[in-house]
Amino acid sequence: MSRTTFYQRRGKRLLDLALAIPLCIVLLPVMAVIAALVRIKLGSPALFRQQRPGLAAAPFEMLKFRTMTDARDTTGNLLPDAQRLTAFGRWLRSTSLDELPELWHVLRGEMSLVGPRPLLMSYLDRYTPSERRRHEVRPGITGGAQVNGRNALDWDARLALDAWYADHVSLQLDLRILLKTIGEVVRRSGISQPGQATMLPLRPHLERRETVLPEGVFVIGAGGHAKVVIATLQAAGQTAAAVLDDDPAQWGRTVLGVPVVGPVCTLERELGRQAVIAIGSNAVRRRIAKELRAEWVTVVHPSACVHATVLLGAGTVVFAGAVIQPDAAIGAHCIINTGASIDHDCRLGDFVHAAPGVRLAGDVEVG
Repeated sequence: MSRTTFYQRRGKRLLDLALAIPLCIVLLPVMAVIAALVRIKLGSPALFRQQRPGLAAAPFEMLKFRTMTDARDTTGNLLPDAQRLTAFGRWLRSTSLDELPELWHVLRGEMSLVGPRPLLMSYLDRYTPSERRRHEVRPGITGGAQVNGRNALDWDARLALDAWYADHVSLQLDLRILLKTIGEVVRRSGISQPGQATMLPLRPHLERRETVLPEGVFVIGAGGHAKVVIATLQAAGQTAAAVLDDDPAQWGRTVLGVPVVGPVCTLERELGRQAVIAIGSNAVRRRIAKELRAEWVTVVHPSACVHATVLLGAGTVVFAGAVIQPDAAIGAHCIINTGASIDHDCRLGDFVHAAPGVRLAGDVEVG
């Protein structure tokens, strides 16, 4: 969207809170009963958790009530959805009661009451450029597709409605969708595609195939900070295998000759791979380090002066010209930027970012 209105900047969030807060209070007993029924009929846990893309395709863990069992075949693989979806689960879906936990995401600002439904992370590279506009707004509990056919629509129609909504967000449109949603829920229409228990996959022919990725260190983040991290890796004699970034617009590009091959969740199937986070935001580095199981590497530029008594945490990067004096202790996933000076006995906690040229005197504690 080239020009945003007050409603898009502030009003939409105020509407979300004005409606979601009383809804959470009123529906809390209902959610407690549903959670108990899910545990009795489907087992524990009551909530289904899955990573989904939010605003700007940033991942978040979405919560819903479970509607399927964990039944598996003799080899341990999950049975098809149609065999795991029980009568109780179909009822939860038809009444949309399985979506109630998503009100929590509205309160947190990860979702909106109205917006494109958050789909799978694996679909991010299957959208056309125009369809990617759906990620210019927060995902919603309901949206244009949900009041114009719901899951009975084919994918092209659903995604076209999502892109159109992203370009036409307004108070009048949101109120109209919310009112129409009430009617759709009462009628229980469009719960699934004809003859299908759940929605068919989006463009399976575009599914990213399992490939043998190159050996070396995965660099997470394709921004400007990645250039310095890759240059540091190369100077230290380490190989940058590939760059990972959740922005589909970055895929297929290169950063200092290193290809951007896909989203950060690529590492979920590459357990034990070496990686380093090349993102300046402390909060984002903390989230990624918590979510991914990787062998976090420590990278030190050969021109940096790091005394042998210094303790460096996993995932920390020390850039060119930095100086770290004896008995300093640096936590995990820290950034010691170009020309920074950390004096003797300093203690830096995890995820600290020392700016270029910063000077810390002896025996200072940060973080």
